[in-house]
Amino acid sequence: MKTLDLSGGRETCSFCPKLCRHACPAAEAEGSEQATPTFKQQVALQAATGQRPLDPERARVLYKCSDCAATTVACRHRVQVGDSLLEARAQAVTEGVAPPEIQALAERFAATGSPYSADLGRRGQRGRPRRGVIGIFPACTTLAHEPEGLPRIMTLLDLTRTEVTTALADPPCCGYPLLAAGLVDAFRAHARRVATSLQEFEHLAVEGAGCAHTLKIRYPEHGVRLAPSVVPLVDVLAANTERWRHLAPSEPATQRYAYHDPCALGRRLGRIEEPRAVLGAVLGERPLELGERGAETRCSGGGGVYPLTHPSAALRCGERVAELAREAGADVLVSGCPSAARRIRLANPDLEVRTIEQVLGERILESGA
Repeated sequence: MKTLDLSGGRETCSFCPKLCRHACPAAEAEGSEQATPTFKQQVALQAATGQRPLDPERARVLYKCSDCAATTVACRHRVQVGDSLLEARAQAVTEGVAPPEIQALAERFAATGSPYSADLGRRGQRGRPRRGVIGIFPACTTLAHEPEGLPRIMTLLDLTRTEVTTALADPPCCGYPLLAAGLVDAFRAHARRVATSLQEFEHLAVEGAGCAHTLKIRYPEHGVRLAPSVVPLVDVLAANTERWRHLAPSEPATQRYAYHDPCALGRRLGRIEEPRAVLGAVLGERPLELGERGAETRCSGGGGVYPLTHPSAALRCGERVAELAREAGADVLVSGCPSAARRIRLANPDLEVRTIEQVLGERILESGA
């Protein structure tokens, strides 16, 4: 498992004059000193060293973070504030002072195997693992809020003659919310169950950006071995760029589309060009660019269980992404992750927000091309 020198990073942040505040979506959304990385790291350091024990009020401060890694990019010392706060949250859970929303999340996972009360396992059909065939791992957000999304993906890839099957895990979630909440033991147990259920697959293409990062990076960090190789779904879509160009209508799209880089996909996994290539092929021209993009993308506020513990501030994060879309002159905003797209859509009902797969479906399947 990965080990980090979190104490050094916490000390660095504690004495820093808030030089990364501008990059922290929580600090910007809340307009509060308590939401700055400096303050949060001070709380984490004091709790770890026993200088000032955690209580429920101080523990809630640790959850003022969407785990987006934006401050690490902005930091000269590359301090991993998100990882530090995840460890501090685990301490809050152990000491019984974590926010009550965290216990409610643990109970939902215990009941359904996901952050949702619904049984997501009934909303998708598990395919048969076959050698050389790619298993499509659906996002919880898709299963919960857009169950037609998985069949759409399968239909689109069938048009490219890519051999795929569905890889619905048991339980039907990668478990990231447990880790983000500080429920580390529950996350590791959950991850082992997921890994066991997927061991017969050779390759996984993961729809959710956060899910892909969790399966590919977080599982090994916590000692969980996943047998299949893992790539984000956009890699498979990008490998078929010429096919999308051939299948799409010959006339370019009339609406103006802009692309939003989700934190996990763009900043953590480095998939910057792939989504733009897919959209360029299917739209007839590359999407408009937002004022903040790539590794410096603006966070939708959907990660780190931030919407669970600080729902109003999380919505303001989504509003700030929509502001960029309006400034770019976009009619439609496309995000590379269904969770990020949902968060932006909830914050801005008047803005048309799509995932890449939804745009492909509209341009290829629904257009009759």
